[in-house]
Amino acid sequence: MTKAGDVIEVREKSRKVKAIEDAMDAVVRRGLPQWLELDKDNFKANIRALPVREDITMPIEEQLIVELYSK
Repeated sequence: MTKAGDVIEVREKSRKVKAIEDAMDAVVRRGLPQWLELDKDNFKANIRALPVREDITMPIEEQLIVELYSK
């Protein structure tokens, strides 16, 4: 589990994987949340803080998640 202050890094041999390259390029288009700091050149991200519900901009219906895991 990650926590504030953790640094996440892509392994050297994985940096050439197309999916990783595409994801790094997509960050430029989408933008980066304030709770995350990215060092794109070194394939590292620093978790500044854990996100709170207000930080999540995707449409998520929490009730559906609760119902799924209640079964």
